[in-house]
Amino acid sequence: MTTSHRSGPEGRPCAGLRRWGFALLPGLLLASAMTTQTGVAQVQAADNVRAITVDEAVDIALRRNPTLLQAYSAIEMAEHNRLSAFGSLLPSLNMSFGYSNSSTGRLDPLGEGIVATSYSTQLSAGYNLFNGWSRFTDLKGARLGVLEQNARYRESEFRVTQQVKQSYAATVAARELVAVEERRVQRAADQLEFVRQQLELGRATRSDSLRSQVDLNNARLALLNAENTARTTTFRLTEVVGSETLVGPTAEAELAATPIPYTRDELFGMANVTAPALQAASAAVEAAEAAVSSARSSYLPSITLGGGWGWSNQEFPPSNRSWQLSLRGSYPLFNGFQRETQVFRARSQADQARQQERAAELNLSAALDEAYATAQSALAGVDLAVQNVELSEESLRVVQERYRLGLATILELQDAQITLTQAEVDLVNRRFDYEVGVASIEALLGRRLDQP
Repeated sequence: MTTSHRSGPEGRPCAGLRRWGFALLPGLLLASAMTTQTGVAQVQAADNVRAITVDEAVDIALRRNPTLLQAYSAIEMAEHNRLSAFGSLLPSLNMSFGYSNSSTGRLDPLGEGIVATSYSTQLSAGYNLFNGWSRFTDLKGARLGVLEQNARYRESEFRVTQQVKQSYAATVAARELVAVEERRVQRAADQLEFVRQQLELGRATRSDSLRSQVDLNNARLALLNAENTARTTTFRLTEVVGSETLVGPTAEAELAATPIPYTRDELFGMANVTAPALQAASAAVEAAEAAVSSARSSYLPSITLGGGWGWSNQEFPPSNRSWQLSLRGSYPLFNGFQRETQVFRARSQADQARQQERAAELNLSAALDEAYATAQSALAGVDLAVQNVELSEESLRVVQERYRLGLATILELQDAQITLTQAEVDLVNRRFDYEVGVASIEALLGRRLDQP
């Protein structure tokens, strides 16, 4: 599989050959209705599709996707929370000043005269010498919060990448199905011409000619549906990428099927190290444990050191100066069970975080195993589908020759045509399933499989 052409869903044609155009990835096609102004502009310029590689599509999506922008805002908030937690380790500094003027005089504090104005300025500083260990545990929790949000961002980043790759592969698959239907139309047209020649020679019936004409009409309708589906997936890709102009796969893009270079056990080993979901859950557990320690510190006394320097007088500039220094301690003997409730709440949240971590591990194991099984089954199916196409082509050739000799009926010829088209569609779907599996594995691991 080439790196630049990976992702996408699945579909299966019906025996009547009328729904092949809509068989591929019904889930993605249901979301094809685009009602925004951007969608309208794209409809007007639908013939001007800008070809991009899958890597270019991913780069555009990572810059424009709203989910990623929200995740980045969460990182910034976590950074500011860490800054606030660090600030709690530093002393506080305040400055206050005052001025008053009254319409009537009053005796000054020294009793030396009547004054109407007063000025004051004061600088004060305070530092919390000890309040348990809550400041340090809060800082630790804030740092872990940054790690958690970064892991959440990486998880969102690879989810978006997965969506883009699947939509890109869906567009490539839809284009390949158009080619399948074009070949079907050509075969149906050749069959009709062949049956007409046989009719002129007296080797076929009028019914055979009419049946062949119906086959050609159905093939043309299926081709039209396939073209509409390809157009729809192009708009869907543009929507997922977030591009302002209509984008589509390059002419060289294809659904490749290069085997995964890792075993199942190796993938599970990678997941324990690189999976963003596990990293985020682990950071959340550690942060919750730090919150428990912070809550327990409320059982310890607090000691605060304070000091200040001030000026005051009835004339400006103030000339009377004073200073103060204080050392205060406090210990809440009873606060209505608030400490107990705070500790219980923190412990409960820590337990929930631990269970969420366990759930994330189980979910990752199940999802990774399913994605790997999907990819491996699809890869094995690709080889079988290739063989089925070759066998169907040979079977059609044999039936055509037998029909020419009058040894086969028109129904056998139609069945051979249907079987070949079905085999070609199955080949596209199996390659598409493999792209889906690989994209899902990369999203779960938080890394690309083609990178060391």
